[in-house]
Amino acid sequence: MNQRERVFAARAFIALLAIAAAVSSETPALAANYDTPEGYVQYALGFGDTYNGVTTDDGDHLWGSYALKAKVFLGHFAAEYQCYRDLTNSQTNALTPSGGPGTAINYPGAQAIVPQFVASDGESEFRLEYRPPRFPVYLGVAYSNSFNNYNFPRLTASGIGVELQPDLGRALSPYASYYWFPNQTGTYALANPNDLSSGSVHSAFIANELDFGASFAFPKVRLNILAGYYQETNVRKTGTFNFVRDGPYVAVGYRIR
Repeated sequence: MNQRERVFAARAFIALLAIAAAVSSETPALAANYDTPEGYVQYALGFGDTYNGVTTDDGDHLWGSYALKAKVFLGHFAAEYQCYRDLTNSQTNALTPSGGPGTAINYPGAQAIVPQFVASDGESEFRLEYRPPRFPVYLGVAYSNSFNNYNFPRLTASGIGVELQPDLGRALSPYASYYWFPNQTGTYALANPNDLSSGSVHSAFIANELDFGASFAFPKVRLNILAGYYQETNVRKTGTFNFVRDGPYVAVGYRIR
């Protein structure tokens, strides 16, 4: 089995584990009404891909990629901050003027060829959620801010969503969330990075964020192992291509009470 086959097998195993655990676990009880603040922090390693016009040639995430999440509960409310950083090798699909391996990047006004590089994509997001009485899920609003290191726009958006929180105190607990951002926008500083007179160009997307999996709790410590699958899509309203980020992940969580 070669390296790519091993990576694919690992992704498939983690994704199937998350699906099986989420489906087979019993229906969660109604979430507690927290009289005092409680929460958790989570660190995840992903085994996914990024497809965005720069790393579309099977953009496997490199070592140093990560995702963080922190959440606090009080009463029927919950507040969350999450962020990620994905590092990927840019695709090799062109030659630089010196004859070395290069990456052709399409901007609104021109195509630029640069030496192959490590692309960095990141996002930070805030969520505020409310669980109606005797309701098993939280309804929420969110604000996201995504960025990169190859002169594509910084994109911001407000969205709405629904989330089933894991019960981190149970031996096995499913979780899932879906958030929708109807108008994610940003601006190319230059339509052609090689022409300072080319002017700026507006860009807009519809963004979707899906996450599901299962949490496995250790009985005598406040640690959890989480196995899940995520997918983020940015469907263009303007521009020439879509963005996709997806894959299975494994995370470690710490409960704070």
